[in-house]
Amino acid sequence: MNIRVIEDVQEFLALRAEWNRLLSRSSGNTIFLTWEWLSSWWESYAGTDDVLQIIVIRERTGELIGILPLYRRVQPWLPFTRIKTLRFIGDGSWDSDYLDAILIEGREEEILASVWMWLCSQRSWDLLQLTGIPETSSTCRWIKRTTEEPDFVSCAEVSPCLVTDLPESWDEYLSSLKPRFRTKLRSTLRDITTRYTVRFGAVETETDIRTGLQTLFELHGKRWNGRGAEGVFRNPAKRRFYERFTPLFLERDWLAFDFLELNGRAVACQICFRYHGTQFLLQEGFDPEFASESVGIALRAMVLKKAIEQGVRHYDFLAGVGRHKTQWQTRMKHCHTISFGPRTIQNTLYLRVPILMDALRERVKMLLPAKVLEMRRRLAAS
Repeated sequence: MNIRVIEDVQEFLALRAEWNRLLSRSSGNTIFLTWEWLSSWWESYAGTDDVLQIIVIRERTGELIGILPLYRRVQPWLPFTRIKTLRFIGDGSWDSDYLDAILIEGREEEILASVWMWLCSQRSWDLLQLTGIPETSSTCRWIKRTTEEPDFVSCAEVSPCLVTDLPESWDEYLSSLKPRFRTKLRSTLRDITTRYTVRFGAVETETDIRTGLQTLFELHGKRWNGRGAEGVFRNPAKRRFYERFTPLFLERDWLAFDFLELNGRAVACQICFRYHGTQFLLQEGFDPEFASESVGIALRAMVLKKAIEQGVRHYDFLAGVGRHKTQWQTRMKHCHTISFGPRTIQNTLYLRVPILMDALRERVKMLLPAKVLEMRRRLAAS
């Protein structure tokens, strides 16, 4: 195998066709690993000190058989100390799930073993911090075996993700919901069609994208402003990211960007992706002035009905668990975040200290009376 690192943005951008061709031949083929998603993310979020470290693996014939889409970030830690971490492109902004290595199916562990030997010979990194790897990935299995060796230190976390499996008809899906929620859903849809002129629309052109994104930013902001927060779209980098990837996704017929209008006013929107039979929910917003009409629930019902009618078989809520997701008849799967590297004093402290501090805080909570903790909380808030 021939292993090399791409650090130049133009080389990254030139890989588009090869990148997606390899992804289609991998077992971890997901929209969050497409060239369109990751190149947009890099162009929007990369810091001035972040360095591309895309590891490209080819056969001697030149055939591309593996990509580790990484970048290096240097993080200040203790005084006069910095940690050099290798991370997946897409990690660090809370936009991406299901990140992974892109490896030709059937040769994953062979390629990973070769890349690991190569990485261990380098001196350009301290830790790999790999976020959001699906539990079914061969990368997870390989990392587990590798980090069991005594020469390495590691730390792992598990995050739940929720997905709804969609049947062949809307009526069948409705019958799978709990009776109380099914009744609420039907009454919500009936009430808004009785009281308003309802329009359920979607982004279909690049002109629609500009209008749609502005609506999303405004509705999402209004919702969070009502809670005393700013919302994520106050961040110019996040706005820039959405403005970059949406036309690329529209071009590939991956974009599912839907709206609910009542009496000509947009009151809810939802931006999703469709990829290989699954619809992924990225972001949504609704007008809090219409909260009593449950417009968020109404829009999701319309989106799911449309998805079922168009042959989509899974609706993926991505990471996080909450009643606003579980009430839609979901099942749980998991992603793993794994940090690991050579067992140096610095790496060991960096990975273990946060765990020890969390354990100490939990111990203090157990020992201190509830009234003391409440007093501390009030003093901190005053």
